[in-house]
Amino acid sequence: MNELFRYLIQSSVCLVALYTVYLLFLSKDTFFTINRIYLILTALFSLIIPLFSFRLLTSGTMTPVMIFLEPVLITPEKIETLTASHLSWIEAIGIVYLTGVVIFSLRFLIQLLQLWLVIHKNGITQRESMRLVFVDKGYSPFSFFNMIYIKRELSEDEQLEAILQHEQVHIRQYHSIDLILIEILTIVQWFNPFVWLLQRSLKSLHEFLADEGVMKFGFTMREYQQLIFDQTLGKQINNLTNNFNVSLIKKRMIMMTKSRSRKAARMKFIFVLPALFLTLAFFSSASSIYLTPKETKAQTEKSDTAAPQTKVKQHTTTKKDSIFPVVEKMPGFPGGDAELYSYLNKNIKYPDKAKLEGIQGRVFVTFIVEKDGSVTNARILRGIGGGCDEEALRVIESMPNWTPGTQDGKPERVSFNLPIKFMLNKEKPATEPEKK
Repeated sequence: MNELFRYLIQSSVCLVALYTVYLLFLSKDTFFTINRIYLILTALFSLIIPLFSFRLLTSGTMTPVMIFLEPVLITPEKIETLTASHLSWIEAIGIVYLTGVVIFSLRFLIQLLQLWLVIHKNGITQRESMRLVFVDKGYSPFSFFNMIYIKRELSEDEQLEAILQHEQVHIRQYHSIDLILIEILTIVQWFNPFVWLLQRSLKSLHEFLADEGVMKFGFTMREYQQLIFDQTLGKQINNLTNNFNVSLIKKRMIMMTKSRSRKAARMKFIFVLPALFLTLAFFSSASSIYLTPKETKAQTEKSDTAAPQTKVKQHTTTKKDSIFPVVEKMPGFPGGDAELYSYLNKNIKYPDKAKLEGIQGRVFVTFIVEKDGSVTNARILRGIGGGCDEEALRVIESMPNWTPGTQDGKPERVSFNLPIKFMLNKEKPATEPEKK
């Protein structure tokens, strides 16, 4: 679930950054084809780039980062995680997101089915090189891939040629593929308002391009504008289609009469570079933090002096082995986090000595998940005594092998820190021993 959230956050950031550049610097220009390509690449980048990792800064001094697992609460009667509500919130968010994905996926399939039913009901009429589907009264002309859907009453209308030319531009330029791509992006990022803005902008560009194509075919601007007004009462069948009539009549009129943007205006695309750099930097910050061998040694020596002397399960390593606190794919306990806390619940016992002496407090345990998934180098970073330290170490050292973490596709050693809180009943007063 964490990997999914990471992907969605990075994908959303990429989309927001690149679309903001379009909105601020490119949307008012008449480079319709270039702008269309830009929006398509924005959609593709936001879907694909987060699948890869980037490390813009991998050398020099880096600050070690300590990653703590969620704390575990130990009482004489039962053991529970302090993060039960936290985990439930994560699960709730995940359920809401997946529900949205299912709803919008069904919406996509229903729209495809709706188009198929229209064809099945009305059939296909071949006219020259065009495939026409004559639909019932009420629909505005629209196209989807190589099919043109048009009202029967327009089959002999003098405006038919202009309408067909408009829809053929959509077909020749494969605008339906754009809409399918945006629909997929909408399913993935249905929660992101920018994906809806991008969809609207791309459909607007489709109409500008189609209008431009009709004007090049030889129709006068006044005739064509009158045609657009005549078709304003038609309704749209669904979002997957390129409709002759969409709710941007005024903007289409403005774009038809607007002077063409100068070539020098293309220099605005230079603003894309900072947006890409900032996006990659954001991705890098989430995946490039790791400990160098020198820093690992320094941290280990610091832990050795601060922690009490405990028996440590050693693991044979080489000088080239580094310990990562964060990797691209973090190690996983067999069955996931829920199974990890279930394992701790079943195995950690509140020591009798600690109960008798009224000892309670937090025990901080650090351990390493090796390249083969085994758990080694378990040690106490801070203990409270009374047998609690030994009990925590016993359970950690007896953990089954994890799924190893990977960096750049290679397994790596990853360190974890686990806080375990031993707490007695409130009825029985007890004090936590001070440790320096």
